[in-house]
Amino acid sequence: MMDRRGVSETIGFVFVFALVTASVGVVYTTGIGGLADARDDEQLTNAVRAFDVLDDNVEDLTREGAPSRATELKLSEATLGFGDPVSVEVQVNHTVTDANATYRGSTRPLVYSGTAGKAVFSAGATFRVDGDSAAMRNEPDLLVNERRSLVPLLVTYPRTDSGGVGGSSTVLLVAHRQSQQLDGEFDTGPDSADEARVNVTVESPRAAAWGRYFEEQGMVPPPSNPSLADPGDGEVTYQFRTDHLLVPETVVEFEIQA
Repeated sequence: MMDRRGVSETIGFVFVFALVTASVGVVYTTGIGGLADARDDEQLTNAVRAFDVLDDNVEDLTREGAPSRATELKLSEATLGFGDPVSVEVQVNHTVTDANATYRGSTRPLVYSGTAGKAVFSAGATFRVDGDSAAMRNEPDLLVNERRSLVPLLVTYPRTDSGGVGGSSTVLLVAHRQSQQLDGEFDTGPDSADEARVNVTVESPRAAAWGRYFEEQGMVPPPSNPSLADPGDGEVTYQFRTDHLLVPETVVEFEIQA
């Protein structure tokens, strides 16, 4: 009887030990995965914060006329490079005088790519991209008003298109102001009772985020063709009306110093 009880106790101990070991293994594996996800998310958050600083520095170039500004960024097993060109087109038309004008800008977005997602600086706006979803973190300096409106064009491009840098080092991102000018000005005239119609079109992988931003500014889909505001094809067009339009253009060159 004692031998049987001893064997039963031994078998029970083995089963309990195996169960505890398996439970610890599951908790350990799940916990490590969760910690890795939290780490990756925090690294992306830090990159977005660095792009917030970059946005402020670029504003020093566009608003204050500074010749250059530098932003420090830690890669943390990520890459920093440039995305495909993004285009912005501004079309203005005054039906009374039949006057019209078109202004265009093409820019190369700066892209931080990490495990958890991307941070993007494009056409004066910064984005956080998680999978297929993009959220605009900092807005461009667009001003929509019935009397006076401003649609700035910020054109950025790399000093050397080497494909970017990767790793875990800290890099210095230097923005150089190359030129700044008034690309266009449109006025309906002092005696006009009708405002000019302005269409702003953005072609970008983050078209949906641009569309949400335009709606927040009080812009609407073109009444003649509302489908132009559908971001499904990577392009959105929104419209507003104004008496006076300014379209300034600033060209900035980015240099990545590893």
